[in-house]
Amino acid sequence: MKIKSRFWVWIACGLLAVATGAGAEQDLTLSGLVDATAVEGKIAESLARVEHAQTRQAQIDAEISGLLARREEAEGRLHERARALYRVRRAGMLPVAGGFDALMAHLARVQRLSRMVKNDLDTMTHLEERGAALRSEKNELAEALEEAQVLLRALEAKKQELEHSRRSAALFEETLRGQPQAAPREEAMSYGRIRVSGDMDDLGEGFAQMRGQLALPVQGSMRIGESSREGAPGLEFYGRPGGPVRAAADGKVAFARNYGAYGLMVILDHGGSFYTVYGGLGTTDVQVGDWVGMSTRLGTLDTGAPDAILFFEIRRGTRPLDARSWLGL
Repeated sequence: MKIKSRFWVWIACGLLAVATGAGAEQDLTLSGLVDATAVEGKIAESLARVEHAQTRQAQIDAEISGLLARREEAEGRLHERARALYRVRRAGMLPVAGGFDALMAHLARVQRLSRMVKNDLDTMTHLEERGAALRSEKNELAEALEEAQVLLRALEAKKQELEHSRRSAALFEETLRGQPQAAPREEAMSYGRIRVSGDMDDLGEGFAQMRGQLALPVQGSMRIGESSREGAPGLEFYGRPGGPVRAAADGKVAFARNYGAYGLMVILDHGGSFYTVYGGLGTTDVQVGDWVGMSTRLGTLDTGAPDAILFFEIRRGTRPLDARSWLGL
C-alpha cells in the first residue's frame, strides 16, 4: 500500500509539473546557595519546569498521533485523485467533437483535479514538516527534562545538606548552653568508658580546680599551634594519622557528630558549664550520654591527610577559654 501511495505521489508531482509548467537557561551555582529558603525557591522553579516539560511532552504525543491519522487520510485522498488525474491525462485527444462546452468542461476538470492533488501534496508536506518539528521539540524537551531532573536532585541534596548543617549548628549552640543531645540507651556503654559518680555540678567543681593539669588530647604530639574555628580560638595538635584522641578530663559526651568547620567532633561536658571540644576527628568511639574518664580514647585522628590535626577548645558555656593555660603549656 505504501509503495502504491508513493508511486501515485510521484505521478501526481509529474502531472502537476505538466499542468503548472514548474529558546536561554539560567545558570545556578549550587555552591552559592547558603539559605534553605532560596534552595526551596529553586526547587519549586525546577518542579514547575519538570511539570511543564512533562505536560508539553504529553501534548506533543497527542498531536503526533493526530498527525498520523490525518496523514493517512491525506494519502488516501491523494491516491484516488492522482489516479483520476492520471486517467484524464491519458485519455488522449481533447473532446473537440463534443463542442466547446465539452472542451471547457474537460479543461476545468483537469485544473480542478490538479488543484486538489496540489493541495493534498501541500497538506502532506505540511504534516511531515509539522511532525518533524514536533519530534525535534520532543527530543529537546527530553534533554531539558533530564537536565531539570538532575538539577532537582542536586537541589534536594543541597537542601538536606543545609538542613543537616542547620541542625548541627543548633545542637552545637544548645550543647554549649547546657542543652545537650538526647542520650542513647544505657546498653550503649562499652569497655573503656566509666560512669562518674555524683552530679554535673560536683564534676564541674573538680574541673575548675584542674587548671594547668588537664591531659593532652593527643599524647606525644610534637607540634602544637594556635588556630581558630568559626572565630573561636583554640589549639591545633599535629599527630599520627589514625592515632588516638583522648579526653582531657572526666566528663560526659554531650555532642558527637559532624559540624561545619569543625568536621567530625566530640564535645565533653565537665559540669559547671565547662566543655572541651575535639574537632577534626577521623572516627569516634563514644556516643552522646557516655561517661568517660581522663585520657579515655574518644576516637582517632583523620587518616585522609599526611598531617593529622586535632582542633581543641575549652569553653565556659559559649565563651572560649585559654586552652594553653588549662593544659599547662
